[in-house]
Amino acid sequence: MDTDAPAPRVRGRSPSLAALLSFLWPGLGQLYTGKRRLAAFFAVPALLVLLLLVYELRQGLVVFAARFADPAFSRAAAVVVVLLGAWQIAAVSHAFVSGEPRPTRRSLDTVVLAVLAVVLVTGYAGAGMLLALAADAGSHVFNPESSLVDLTTPSPNPSSSALPGSTATPIQTPSIDSRVTILFTGVDAAAGRTETLYDSIMVVSYDPKTDSVQMVSVPRDSASFPLYFGGQVNVTTRINALPTYVRNGWVRSPDSPYITLVKEVSYLVGIPIDYYAVMDLDGFVTMIDAVGGIDVVNPSAISDPAYATPAGTITGFTLAAGPQHLDGAQALAYVRSRHGVNNSDWARSSRQQQVLVALLHKMAQPSELLALPGFISTLGASVTTDFPAGQVADYVAVGQNVPSQNFTDVVLGPPYTLLNVNTTSTASTTCLLNYKVAALSIQLFGQDSLWYGKPAPANTCP
Repeated sequence: MDTDAPAPRVRGRSPSLAALLSFLWPGLGQLYTGKRRLAAFFAVPALLVLLLLVYELRQGLVVFAARFADPAFSRAAAVVVVLLGAWQIAAVSHAFVSGEPRPTRRSLDTVVLAVLAVVLVTGYAGAGMLLALAADAGSHVFNPESSLVDLTTPSPNPSSSALPGSTATPIQTPSIDSRVTILFTGVDAAAGRTETLYDSIMVVSYDPKTDSVQMVSVPRDSASFPLYFGGQVNVTTRINALPTYVRNGWVRSPDSPYITLVKEVSYLVGIPIDYYAVMDLDGFVTMIDAVGGIDVVNPSAISDPAYATPAGTITGFTLAAGPQHLDGAQALAYVRSRHGVNNSDWARSSRQQQVLVALLHKMAQPSELLALPGFISTLGASVTTDFPAGQVADYVAVGQNVPSQNFTDVVLGPPYTLLNVNTTSTASTTCLLNYKVAALSIQLFGQDSLWYGKPAPANTCP
């Protein structure tokens, strides 16, 4: 006998209970009311979505969460969520009308249906909207035309003696089995500044062959360095302002302002840089607060009476040595403070590396995974990168289990640097000892180093 025959209701089957069962899983309410074919009809799509979810979770929760960084994945997930929500609402509604209402409980049944409908609409619509916001934010993050980087093509200047010709070649996108290197820069573009300053310059390189990570921080005040396309800058041209110098024509580069910085850091550190990531100060504070703060171990007490906020207000900054939990504003001060006893540019560069590792560790915690779409949506235009969005999860998968002892972090301070090379003004600058940095590059990167088997660049320090 066909149980899906014309009778729309089955006597004795509660509409509210049928609706509740299809609320728990589409089709259960239809099965309860005796409509087996319709039960399968409503259950199968939900089952397919569940199987898809299980497949996406095959590499673990951390990798699954990382997939939401890809705007295409977030958009697809939003569509699936909305369609599944509509499907489940239809299943609940159909199960409700398939039951046999009792006159004495009609009002209660209606209330139950209304509550279930509100819960479904609110839940699915909220999840879909959050995923859509994450996709929109991801489009800003993975945006090569972001205002955080100046990719303006420079005007040709063949007569300039400072531009003998670029020897740089486009870097090919590496495979998942080869080394990948990213330049992380923190930009200070506060209102009223006449120049854009990249005060955090950190090279992070992952080598899958040795399952290791190398982190190298370049001092922001580095000056008198050789240029990758020929010539060198003077003792007053600091590397953190190099894009501004290129934009204003004071340094004649064959590349756009920000790409000049990328290629220059690549040249100085001696490793091809595949991608870049830029974050402004507001984005940094937002990111730290979005994950509930980070935990660090401060190597030495900080007492910096001269510390000023990005707005220029002098507030000072103090922090005891030892384990500390930092919110966004505190973390920003932690990575920017450079005055006081036992404090310097080298110390804060080391702290920047420490914060990056702490942030990545915090984001990989199970408690943070469900919040990732919302976390991405809070970043907006504060972060940008040219890293392929579709490869984020792949690299998270191969890199999340790198042993802590396989992390090497270096700050290019002494003995790789000469101090106070600018004696013509109060602006302190330093100079990299190129031969020492080249030797370090070979030590860190082996045959991947640009200086492997080649003579070190000439000394350019005064």
